[in-house]
Amino acid sequence: MIRVLIADDHNVFVEGIESLISGSPEIEVTHRCYSVSSVIEQLARNTIDVVLLDMSFPHIDDGLGLCEYITRTYPMTSAIALTMHDDASLIKRVVKKGAKGYLLKNTTKTELLQAIHTVYQGKHYFNETITSILLHEGPRARKSSAGVKPNLTPRESEVLTLMAQGLTTQQMATQLFVSAKAVEFHRSSLLMKFSVPNTALLIKTAMEMQYID
Repeated sequence: MIRVLIADDHNVFVEGIESLISGSPEIEVTHRCYSVSSVIEQLARNTIDVVLLDMSFPHIDDGLGLCEYITRTYPMTSAIALTMHDDASLIKRVVKKGAKGYLLKNTTKTELLQAIHTVYQGKHYFNETITSILLHEGPRARKSSAGVKPNLTPRESEVLTLMAQGLTTQQMATQLFVSAKAVEFHRSSLLMKFSVPNTALLIKTAMEMQYID
């Protein structure tokens, strides 16, 4: 069993990543940490195989420092960076700090599981997008992950805010005086605009881009 620790200061993001991993018979999320001190404490007390580390934890320098600490202090533990940043300079800095993998936060379940298995075997994992960025020193094509904020309609902004508050589709529909189908339409539109696969990652991205508090 591959023991995984998820390190991120946003609970909703941790839940989203855990939901992608859940169901895999060979991987278990054993710890969820929301602060740097918590990660350090859990690593000291437990054997962790893979750490999924948000590089903005809560700031990029903190994430880089923690990554270096993990790889130097626990060489048998592999760190995978999880971030919305796709610039070549940061990727290189993360690799220098010892990370075995680098994933953008809109990763798919298949890719996430593959990355975990790969680094657990002592190898590095970089998909075609990250490899291309490193080779060409260029940004990714998807605008939302390159730091360009997507334009939202007033209704999309309302739906996004209510989603962040934890309202269900029906509760949002009632509050906005629209149908549940309309809410789902706006939700799908938001997922596409932010280039993320699920609600948890959508909220995480929106927070980082300061659409919501």
